[in-house]
Amino acid sequence: MNLNQLYYFKELADKRQYTKAADNLYISQPTLTVSIKQLEKELNCKLFRHSGRYVTLTKYGRIFYETVVSCLNTLENGKKKIHQTIRRDQGNISIACIPTLVGTLLPVLIKEYNRQADNAPHFIIHDNPSYQVCQGIKQDRYDIGICSYVDDFKEFTYIPFYTQEIVAIVSKDSDLAKISEITPEELRGENIITYTQDITIGQDVTNALLASASDLKITNRLHDELAIAGQVIANNLVGVVANTVYLGGFNIHKIKLDLPADTRQLYLVYDSSRNLSPEMTDFIDFIKSKIDDLKERKYHIE
Repeated sequence: MNLNQLYYFKELADKRQYTKAADNLYISQPTLTVSIKQLEKELNCKLFRHSGRYVTLTKYGRIFYETVVSCLNTLENGKKKIHQTIRRDQGNISIACIPTLVGTLLPVLIKEYNRQADNAPHFIIHDNPSYQVCQGIKQDRYDIGICSYVDDFKEFTYIPFYTQEIVAIVSKDSDLAKISEITPEELRGENIITYTQDITIGQDVTNALLASASDLKITNRLHDELAIAGQVIANNLVGVVANTVYLGGFNIHKIKLDLPADTRQLYLVYDSSRNLSPEMTDFIDFIKSKIDDLKERKYHIE
């Protein structure tokens, strides 16, 4: 019995199909089949019951599954503790941030922190969308994140510290380019483009818009400000986006949009169940001390 067989067994038990399990494991189906047969031969029992394309655990399989899950969880926790200890011993903090702030707000905060810290750590910076930031924290690839709230990771600690303004954008040729402020209700009849709802900001912006005017025509959705702004110019649409640095390269008109100020709320995120290093705790305390300044926009980053 080897470690790969345990991973293969658990994946097959979870997916209940050889094809899906093999695809997720990046191995061939015959390789998976042989591995399971060898495991069953060693344990001298049948672990799976076959029913068409699907498999289910036998009585013996269920007993073995509990043991395997416990062992693999213990192993993963051990790997996490080693990685955390290595980073702590090396004085590193791995921090992941959404792309629109990774080159603007984050460097400013780190520079100020390093200026006042007695023994500043080395920051390893990554850029990712919110879900991937939280997933990386869960998998112990990142220590801290800056991103939206993600429902799938409710167990994390979220410290609200920064909001991005949501604006309407139009081409300079649009009739709406003559105005400076607008409400969602006044966008009725317009073809609106905003973020896709498979990312947090798309869900938040859509909910805020439809809460004010449920009959708005949201005709298209994309993943970021660059793509949305390009479509606004090309197709005379009204974009509803966060007012980020990405908009600076487009010849567009921005309109202040009457939405709640916290529609795009960003958080400092971490897993408080971990044994946080003194450097991480100190940096988290530093961010907390800057929340009022960030709310008052004393950091000019856009």
